Amino acid sequence: MKDAETLTEPLLDEEGAADAFVNIPPLNPEDPLSGLTNEQIKQSLATFGKNEIFIPETPLWKLFLKQFIGFLPILIELAAIVSIAVRDYTDFGIILAMLVINACLGFHEEYKAKKSLDELSHQLESEVAVRRNGETLQLNVKELVPGDVVLLVGGTIVPADTQWIKGDTVSVDTAPLTGEPIPRKYPGEHGDIILSGTTVVAGECYGRVIRTGEHTEIGNAQKEIMADKTVTVVSVFQKKIMLVVQILVSASFALVIAVLLVQGLYYNGFQDNVSQTILDALVILIASIPIALPLVLQVNMALGASHLATTYNAVVTSLPALQDIASMSMLCSDKTGTLTTANMSIITDQIFASDGFTAEEVILYGFLCSNADKKDDPIDRAIVSAFNDTGNSKDGYVQTEIIGFNPSVKRVVAFVKSGDKTLTIAKGLPAKILDTEAGAPDDHELQWKVDKINDHAFIKSVEATDTDLSSSGYKTIAIAVCEGNARELGDAAVWKFAGLLPMLDPPREDTPATIESLHHANISVKMITGDHANVGKETSRLIGLGTNVLPGEEMRNAPSETKNDIIWNADGFAAVLPSDKREIVLVLRNHFGLVTGMTGDGVNDAAALSAAQVGIAVAGATDAAKNAADLILTEEGLSPIYGAVLESRRIFARIKAYVVYRVAASIVLVLTLSIVIFVTSCAVDSLMIIILALINDVSMIPVAYDNAKATTKPQLPVAKTLVLQSLFYGLVQAGLSLMFIFSMAYSKNDEYALDLYGPNNEGCTGESKAFIWFHLVMVTELMIFSVRAPRFVLISPLPSMYLVGSVFLTLILGGLLACLLPNFGLHGANLGFIILFNVASFIVVDLMKLQFRKMIGEEPGDVIDNDELLTPKTRTETQKTVEKGERYRTHRESIVGEADRCHCVEVKSKSGLPGFFSLGGDTMMDNGYIKPMGSINFMRQNQAPTIRGPHRTKQVSSPY
Repeated sequence: MKDAETLTEPLLDEEGAADAFVNIPPLNPEDPLSGLTNEQIKQSLATFGKNEIFIPETPLWKLFLKQFIGFLPILIELAAIVSIAVRDYTDFGIILAMLVINACLGFHEEYKAKKSLDELSHQLESEVAVRRNGETLQLNVKELVPGDVVLLVGGTIVPADTQWIKGDTVSVDTAPLTGEPIPRKYPGEHGDIILSGTTVVAGECYGRVIRTGEHTEIGNAQKEIMADKTVTVVSVFQKKIMLVVQILVSASFALVIAVLLVQGLYYNGFQDNVSQTILDALVILIASIPIALPLVLQVNMALGASHLATTYNAVVTSLPALQDIASMSMLCSDKTGTLTTANMSIITDQIFASDGFTAEEVILYGFLCSNADKKDDPIDRAIVSAFNDTGNSKDGYVQTEIIGFNPSVKRVVAFVKSGDKTLTIAKGLPAKILDTEAGAPDDHELQWKVDKINDHAFIKSVEATDTDLSSSGYKTIAIAVCEGNARELGDAAVWKFAGLLPMLDPPREDTPATIESLHHANISVKMITGDHANVGKETSRLIGLGTNVLPGEEMRNAPSETKNDIIWNADGFAAVLPSDKREIVLVLRNHFGLVTGMTGDGVNDAAALSAAQVGIAVAGATDAAKNAADLILTEEGLSPIYGAVLESRRIFARIKAYVVYRVAASIVLVLTLSIVIFVTSCAVDSLMIIILALINDVSMIPVAYDNAKATTKPQLPVAKTLVLQSLFYGLVQAGLSLMFIFSMAYSKNDEYALDLYGPNNEGCTGESKAFIWFHLVMVTELMIFSVRAPRFVLISPLPSMYLVGSVFLTLILGGLLACLLPNFGLHGANLGFIILFNVASFIVVDLMKLQFRKMIGEEPGDVIDNDELLTPKTRTETQKTVEKGERYRTHRESIVGEADRCHCVEVKSKSGLPGFFSLGGDTMMDNGYIKPMGSINFMRQNQAPTIRGPHRTKQVSSPY
């Protein structure tokens, strides 16, 4: 540790830094770890402010103006320019009104969604262990001030520029700042200042905060970056929808040219009325543009994300991740704290003590090798609690140094003074405590074999005791002691095996029901744990998983041709290394093509979380785990994941239904209007087509609130099936519409027949236009009820009252306009014919859709009626294997292509037109991410570095 004189001096002087920094409160020379006093905290806060970076908010006026920027709005704006160019001021006014109304609705919905997401951002705030007034507190990182003493452990994202003062030589991942792939050691050749935004990957230490907020190195850099760049995360589904829209608009544009030529040349429109001919063609293009599509998609995802957080305690870190959650087929789950309670307790009457040691000594040594400040670490907490319960005293023992946990070495070492004597105590995985080279050599500075390592009877006795305990479901922590300072003794150090501490970590009460429910949703769960294989098997048996739990070593040593099959067939893996977790995820994702989820909480899980399409940081996860995650759970256990899956599937059921509907409606409008013009030259007034497009889009906004049901099959982003369904509805309804219109035109009943040609072929009558117009209103409005229904409409879940009310209000308004407008004047009988025909054709098409969906492999399967967890059933291993085979058949039907297995990230200058060729802007999503609040932030490792930040909350590790 540094000398007291150095620690009490200010870190920066007036010549080398800003004047404010000379006021950093000094450390207490008598007890450097006591932290700041209340008065010092108050003064430092007044001088430096909170530890946060100002994130510029998008002004409301800018949010409104962005509604006019984008591929689809600009097409409408071009239509307005054409209208004013041909001096059709009425149509220009209507198109302008259409733009403004859409912008107002979009602004209103985005503002609501933005507020919902801002509320979510508060749940992403981080806490860190801080020493103040001689006590350890968990504080929000925003509350840190220069002079604070913080505890940094493995997995922590350093919350401010911090000076190392005591503890391990920590390994720190500085890649976000330096780009170096190899962690740096602190203190060391790079000094003792650990910069904000870096990640502690191994070891633990105390440090003093010296710079906060925008005064940190990364804070200043991020402020500049935010001014220059934006980062947009685009989901696979989003890209495919945009492609479909672009194809639709391109095809419509070709029809516009055809209509223009037919009207202008064949029907002499260029001679009689050039401006009307241009407008007749223009409205075809307007009818094809799904202007509300970006709004419906974004509102659906934003409201869904808010609902996930408030109802299911699951916070998504980026909205595109909702698609991956909806598509997930395989979940690799950590055991401790996710499947189990993580409320560990030492079973004192089961403690195994070696010869020469007592059970009380084993607990004492375990306590002396723990850190009481790590209140959220389940192992240290259990050991400290068990020692306190014994009533024994640690008087005479002082822990002088501790080498914290490292996931690759799986042990902790402490140096303890007892009078004139020094003890070196180790606790950790039994195999690593007996022989540090067990499994594989590691890079820990202390290596040993216990003195009885060659006593086969002794080793066999320890291993048998460990196996018996693990078979009964106990996690075991081994303790070894060396008299003297093992670092100084080197090879002369003699380590004695003291004993085993059995810990009970029972399964959570809701875990069996959650496993049952996930299996019903066709999501297979594989347990991946660092515990002994026997512990894994017993836990699997208790929670309803299969017991084919293999040691990680068996997978690692398997030949490459069989390794993939081992991963596919196993129910779980035990005694795994961090690299094993990532390999399992990558095999399931890349070799088998499944959307794979992975849960984790520690720094050792970060690589696997980042590799998974759905990285899930469980409640209490470390900063490193949260930084790599797509979904952050704020409630313990696995049940929030089930809720998140159901809600995500509902979200994308709504979105897919709306996309199919909107593309199909555009096809119906474009084909019907175009073919009627080709055959008869009858063109519905451009003003009324614009009104039709407007009310059609506005009436569908309540789709975001529809009562969708989650299916038992994953929702995959397959553009082909969306296009095929859209073509089915569009072509069938367009064909039926043309048949209906022309049959009415050639009806023998002159009183109700349509006149599509007009007297002397001078143009169709107003009633004919009204007939076509209202029929198109009705067919497109009713279509949503068929598209949204997974089965026959009468036996599918009922639509929301908002959607029903919106559609029928639109139909009533459309009917009144068709009948009462002077230039229309639809006959009441013809109104009745339209209603009867549409009801009949709706039923026919809805029945046809069932066979069509079956033909293209888009059968919805069963639906999950509610969010209640299923009651677990008792099954034999044979029954579990049979049901697993059935799920795996569904998995093989849910394979995604290579191009669909990742998020797309675009980094672009803010000077461009955001969202011009996208489905919309990123105003309410902070460029696709839920906006973090407070301190400095980065993105996930496999995305653009130094732009985006970790989502920090209370940090906890379960090291063994």
